[in-house]
Amino acid sequence: MTKKMKYRLLNKKEEDEVIIKILDTLLDPSLPFSGSHRKAQWEKGWSENLKSGDLIPKYFKYNIFRINQRFVTSDDKKFEQKSLYSIVDEMYWKYLSEAKDIYEFGCGTGHNLKHLQKISKAKLHGFDWTQSSNKIIKGLGFDGQNFDFFEPNYSIGLAEDSAVITVAALEQTGTRFERFISYLIRNKPKVVVNIEPIPELLDPTNLLDYLSIKYMHKRKYLNGFLDVLKGLEKQGKIKIHEARRSGVGSLYIDGYSIIVWSPL
Repeated sequence: MTKKMKYRLLNKKEEDEVIIKILDTLLDPSLPFSGSHRKAQWEKGWSENLKSGDLIPKYFKYNIFRINQRFVTSDDKKFEQKSLYSIVDEMYWKYLSEAKDIYEFGCGTGHNLKHLQKISKAKLHGFDWTQSSNKIIKGLGFDGQNFDFFEPNYSIGLAEDSAVITVAALEQTGTRFERFISYLIRNKPKVVVNIEPIPELLDPTNLLDYLSIKYMHKRKYLNGFLDVLKGLEKQGKIKIHEARRSGVGSLYIDGYSIIVWSPL
């Protein structure tokens, strides 16, 4: 977190209002959930960004955030975005800075790639399952290819000693992430950085974490991912470098946990 980013803790009344809002959302039977059936919705969403030229995803829309298991608010409308970029920066300097090629899977509008471009000289690649995203990425001058987490195209290879990153994208696979893991193990990038909602890393005895976990389950976000990676590590197929929560989250979830691993 940079010193220029100012925020304040919510008071008791404000916090109660936020918790009630989250509970009402959890009780809403119409809340959409992730999966392959939502491809058309993502195509529509990214097509709007393609038309407008605005790279900022519309899900950066709340003024309530999570910092170290507390609700906070900020007058900075880009607070969550900047917080996320601080995590991306940390991961870049720690794991990605020596890679000649960096691949972001589930890249959406490419806003993370544009941020990385400011600090990296690597060749940047943006892969996504929507045509709108592919057009945005190519328009930005990056290598853009169509790639579906649910049906990985094994004919798409990765450069030697490359790095892979996902940011709040793999979450959409729910429990159907093993094909993508197999794809990565086969292509052997030097390192994989996942910045995703990982319920296994949260504390179910903490109210905010508990609500976060319930929301992840309600939306059918990534579940069991870390456990599968730990199993693969025991089999000697991968090495996990770190797995931890970042302490940064949004209104509904503590969604920017960090897992870093490498195929062996």
